[in-house]
Amino acid sequence: KAINLFQKAVKDDPKEANNYNNLGVAYKGANKMDDAIKAFSGAVEAEPNNTAGYINRGVVYTTQANYDKAIQDLDKAISLKSDSIPAYRFRAFAYLQKKDYKKAIDDYNVVLKEKDDPAILDRRAFAYWNLKEYDKAIDDFSKIIKDKQKGKEAYLDRSYVYELKHDYAKGIADCDQVLSMDPGNQDAKNRKARLEYQQKQSNS
Repeated sequence: KAINLFQKAVKDDPKEANNYNNLGVAYKGANKMDDAIKAFSGAVEAEPNNTAGYINRGVVYTTQANYDKAIQDLDKAISLKSDSIPAYRFRAFAYLQKKDYKKAIDDYNVVLKEKDDPAILDRRAFAYWNLKEYDKAIDDFSKIIKDKQKGKEAYLDRSYVYELKHDYAKGIADCDQVLSMDPGNQDAKNRKARLEYQQKQSNS
């Protein structure tokens, strides 16, 4: 029904970018991604400086794993509106998928100036650990744990970074934290056993 309504709106006023954006969002909701791209393209054709059209199309390109085109659209959105947090956020994700971790971190830094979002901290930490900047990754996971004391995944992730740093005691402590919250957690059990073995080997 929404698609039909917005198709009519586009037909009635083909120069109104918002009609195309609304149609694109409806197509995206219906998982018709190619149609969504055509609609968002209509938005930027109707209004070349329509930031929302570029962001929306960039997001769809991201869902299709077409990261180069996504980055191109999000670059344009940022050139039009330099404080567009959604554009930085989605561009960072595209960079992350391309394994361009430095650029992903730069964009996540902009996003995190607005607020400490645990999901964004988690992604930035992932980028840091891939760059082997382990202390920065640990700082991000620690912020997540501080804000969300029951965050089992953050403890597990941090324990893995401690393992990479050969700081086995702290890794074991994080596994113990997970097991105190979820005694049956197999990932924590396996990692703790591995860390204890590595600790023993390093001390022998």
